[in-house]
Amino acid sequence: MSESTPPAPEAPAPSRLRAVAVFLRAFLARNPVAVATAVVVLTAAALTGALWNDDGALVWGAGPLATFANGRWWTLLTALVVPDSAVDAVLSVLLALTVLAAAERLLGSRRTAVLLGAVGLGGLLVGIGLHAAAWTLTDLRPVVAAEVPVLDPTTPIAGVVMAGTAFATTLWRRRLRLVGFALLGLFALYAGDADSWYRLAAAVLGLVVGVVLARGRDHRSWHRSSTRETRTLLALLVAVVGSGPLVALLSGGGRGPLSLVVDAYTQYDDELLAQCGRISASVCDEQVALLMTRGAGPALLAVVPLVLLLVAAWGLRQGRRSAWIVAVVVLVASAVLPIVSLLDGRLRIDPWVDGSGAEYVLWALASIVIPLMLAAALIVARARFSVRATRRAARVAAAVISLAFLACATTLFVVEAVGKRAFDRDVSVLDLLGLTLRRFLPPAFTHPGGSTAFPHSGPALFAYQWVGVLFWAIVLTALLWLYRRIQRPDPDGDGLYRTLLRRRSDTLGFLGTWEGNLHWYSADRECAVAYRLVGDVALAVADPLAPEGRRPDALRGFTDFCVEQGWIPAFYSVHSDTLDDLVALGWRHVPVGVETVMDLPGLTFAGKTWQKVRQPLTRAEREGYTAVWSRWHELTVAQASQVLAIDEEWVADRALPEMGFTLGSLDELRDRDVRLLLAVGPDDRIEAVTSWMPSWTDGEITGWTLDFMRRRTEGPNGMMEFLIAKAALELQAEGATVLSLSGAPLADDPGESPDGDPAPLRALLRWLAEVLEPAYGFASLFRFKGKFRPRYRPLALAYRDPLQLPGIGAAVGRAYLPDASRRDMVTLARTAWEGRR
Repeated sequence: MSESTPPAPEAPAPSRLRAVAVFLRAFLARNPVAVATAVVVLTAAALTGALWNDDGALVWGAGPLATFANGRWWTLLTALVVPDSAVDAVLSVLLALTVLAAAERLLGSRRTAVLLGAVGLGGLLVGIGLHAAAWTLTDLRPVVAAEVPVLDPTTPIAGVVMAGTAFATTLWRRRLRLVGFALLGLFALYAGDADSWYRLAAAVLGLVVGVVLARGRDHRSWHRSSTRETRTLLALLVAVVGSGPLVALLSGGGRGPLSLVVDAYTQYDDELLAQCGRISASVCDEQVALLMTRGAGPALLAVVPLVLLLVAAWGLRQGRRSAWIVAVVVLVASAVLPIVSLLDGRLRIDPWVDGSGAEYVLWALASIVIPLMLAAALIVARARFSVRATRRAARVAAAVISLAFLACATTLFVVEAVGKRAFDRDVSVLDLLGLTLRRFLPPAFTHPGGSTAFPHSGPALFAYQWVGVLFWAIVLTALLWLYRRIQRPDPDGDGLYRTLLRRRSDTLGFLGTWEGNLHWYSADRECAVAYRLVGDVALAVADPLAPEGRRPDALRGFTDFCVEQGWIPAFYSVHSDTLDDLVALGWRHVPVGVETVMDLPGLTFAGKTWQKVRQPLTRAEREGYTAVWSRWHELTVAQASQVLAIDEEWVADRALPEMGFTLGSLDELRDRDVRLLLAVGPDDRIEAVTSWMPSWTDGEITGWTLDFMRRRTEGPNGMMEFLIAKAALELQAEGATVLSLSGAPLADDPGESPDGDPAPLRALLRWLAEVLEPAYGFASLFRFKGKFRPRYRPLALAYRDPLQLPGIGAAVGRAYLPDASRRDMVTLARTAWEGRR
């Protein structure tokens, strides 16, 4: 890499206020209906007093009694714009400015305005009808929300967003519908308030309307991802089953049809309370018993199964086998527990005596049927969750959990034994042992027969309430840690990759042979993709190797492979032909650099346009400098020492770690296929060194790509121009047709307007280029290569999912600076700041 030049002075940036004003004007121009909705909601909240009085606005709410029985027909309109509280107002405004604005861009402002009124009113009427019908069924009255007027501006928003999904891309259509209906159903089925059912009704109506409006549109599948879809759907269902009871608990117990399952996750130890009342020799101090079995510690212990399901859902989405095991075990245990309780008489139900038969049917559905059906679905789809942790990681996690249990159990037993005086009666060793084991299980999972003794105060009470929570916190931490320690494909050497590379490769294909890259091969071993695995992101390096016409198959195969492994695939530094195939598969892209290529046939360096190259070439030759071809293993000890010294000088001058990934270092020079071109002075002193990577066509070398560039700091100017010019002329004589000066990371094509791409990642990459420029000189290097009048080949980063961009961006940064410490980052920031001054 050549020396960096001082960055050109930048034009003064606009003031922050001006930038904000420009953004607000543009947002208003694109989303007038969304902004108007937010303004109307805030105005209605202020005029009706909803911002400071939660009950004052109920007169504007709609419902079976409020609207029809009381004759307040205008509530059908006011209920759609007046929030019922300050929290509801803030939430409605945020949703209007985000998801409603996105829907407006899909539907158009006029259609959005019409649907807000039509779908909102329709959803409200359907919800009121369902509400009234439910109250005619005596058995459902206990689980149907009480007759309270509904005020909810999010009802029309939900309907419009679901209508807008019909006009979204397949990716966003599926995502919005799955997540949207999962959240709406979660609140309706567990919290059970009338607002939730009205929102759900509007969303269903909006979905139907959107499908009708979008008839005839081409809904192309964006990629083959049945495994990914299966994982996402099952993970979403597990998350709903896990978070549903939490929603019911937070809403005061919930009144939804599935909220009856919440009784299994209360913090009260019902068995302890029951036995206390039956066995206590004196009057049972129930308040003391409640003190022992409630509070933060017991509450957290009670919801451990739900938290385990949420953590398992996170792993299921990534295909983790450990998450699959946890989910199945917890779901089966949650379903078996009520069955055992019924069989042993602990739970007695006579459903058809008190007129609550439907309630118990719903209880059985929520507590037994749904967990068992979901567990069965996971078992059927077990092949989809094949991403395993390494054996070493599994052993470490098992050892940590076992030691944690032994340590916590021993601590609890000792503390309770020492604090016997804190108990209300004498306790035996067996009593203490039973109490110890009992405190590691949520109350719903404990069985009759446990000790009824409990401590009243002091360290014994603290340990009684918190040791079980500590143990499960360690278990959850170990599980999350295990998710990150997955089995990586073994780098089976690059022998086959090099064989395919020699058949046909592009100018950057040789990057795939570098250390740190893994290789994916098609089933017939004819296609290959080199990739760098950074966390959960698989960064494919350069274009895939594939026979003519097989590149789309290779792209799909590599993508499916990554999905099976639970990784995020991304293609980095791909050329336009590969990018076209990815776009046809529904991928998106952002430019990440430009490759500069010289076409060698007919090259002479004659004419005025080549003066900046011809002058350094002729001057160096006149002063006695020669260009010497070699390979690393052919260098003499003295020559190798000089190359090492030049490189060390360059690295020391940067005071930052060398970049990797697509930028070679000394390690890559040692490859026997790589050629070195040295600038040697009359005194046999090496002044500069470059390395060149080959590219093949049908087994013949037809091109060379520049990689490593170093020169002495105090050496004569023009050495790099001299070496590149000599390489072009001599390689041309050898029959090469292409000389690539490699890619300039984070650079812009001079023929392309850099302001035409609004992608957030593009803005991040531009900022990163500015930050790195003072330290690494990418822009100055790009300008230097422009002297050779190259042909510009844009390089792109292709990705499937915009939500994965933060992870991909972080992976690219870690790939380029894998050894950077926090101190290095501080140094980089300081260098960037000094470069801006």
